[in-house]
Amino acid sequence: MVPPVSSPVPFRRRQGPPVLLLGLLCAMAPMAIDLYVPALPVIASSLETSPAAVGVTLSANVAGLAAGQLLLGSLSDVLGRRRPLLAGLFVFALASLGCALATSLEVLTILRFLQGLAGAAGPVLGRAIARDLYSGSRLAQLFGTLSLVMGIAPVCAPVLGGGLLRVSSWHGLFGALALVGAVLAWWSVRSMPETLPPEERTNTGPSDLFRAYGRLLGNRTFRAYTLTLGALFAILFAYIAGASFVLQSRYDLTPTAASAVFALVAACMVAGGTATGRLARRTTPQRILSVATVVLVLGGTGVLAGAWAGAPLAVFLIPLVVQIAAFGFAAPCCTTLAMSGQSGASGSASALLGATQFATGALVTPLVGLGDADPALAMACVMTGAAVVTAVGARIARRAAAPQRRIPSQTR
Repeated sequence: MVPPVSSPVPFRRRQGPPVLLLGLLCAMAPMAIDLYVPALPVIASSLETSPAAVGVTLSANVAGLAAGQLLLGSLSDVLGRRRPLLAGLFVFALASLGCALATSLEVLTILRFLQGLAGAAGPVLGRAIARDLYSGSRLAQLFGTLSLVMGIAPVCAPVLGGGLLRVSSWHGLFGALALVGAVLAWWSVRSMPETLPPEERTNTGPSDLFRAYGRLLGNRTFRAYTLTLGALFAILFAYIAGASFVLQSRYDLTPTAASAVFALVAACMVAGGTATGRLARRTTPQRILSVATVVLVLGGTGVLAGAWAGAPLAVFLIPLVVQIAAFGFAAPCCTTLAMSGQSGASGSASALLGATQFATGALVTPLVGLGDADPALAMACVMTGAAVVTAVGARIARRAAAPQRRIPSQTR
């Protein structure tokens, strides 16, 4: 009898989805979060509300993404990948269309939560499908690519949103997201096979659906890297939530000029992620992550000093660019280290990673617009604090992983 573990692999690889589709699925949710960031001041004026109130729609979307990843990731280990993915894409398209037609803040907030809940299917199942299809060095390379996409998309999305605002209203931004959801749903129907055969699914009842999460969180290394990744993404979400208001209100930039700044920052993140792929051939992800966290703290300190002193835009941007570039180095390494060895429940592991990232984002985004604080100073405080937590977390994770690396060498 042929072992069940080895027989499905050639079949999956022969009928796997295009890597481009996996990348777009992972980018879908971050694009939904941030495409409308340049329009936040416009939405606040259109709906006759405050910037902090509009920020709640961002938090609602991020909270929906966190909840959706936990639900869909665990369900996909039971039902397979294809059905939850297609359902999520169709609901995402409908929710985005509803956002485009919204005329009140309350309706927009509810629909943004639903949009995030359904949109979680893209990143969580994209990573799980990649884990189903590949292993070893190919998996590490693919995870590096997907992690880079997940990091770049939130920074590139405001650039695209700023461009769309020149030819459309904020309602048109959500119409574009509805179109993206519909195209990805159509493409997935045609090109996405089922990558988790029935014999490899988790045969559990509803009461056991989330037990895999408990087992994963019981792994000290996975838990430490997951929390570190959450703190790392807090830096990115604080930047996303505050940068538009800082650039347009404090430095009087137009939405187009602000989009140009977002493009500069995105380019630096791309450079960091690209350099990480090359450095991984010469050194370990742990070492790259250790150096990147030091740069994160230094960059955050510079951003805080610039915000406190009221520095000119050019001076303020230098440490900001350094910190976001360091994020480009750190995110792929942290994701790879967390997912290594999680072959038994890759859907649940992917869900926990994504949920932690977006739950952190839901917590930190309101802090940037809290009260009447200076948005630049509030953003800088959150980014610096998150950088310190990231550095501490990475150190704890490395210590937790050290005993596990020694055990195999003792048993050979």
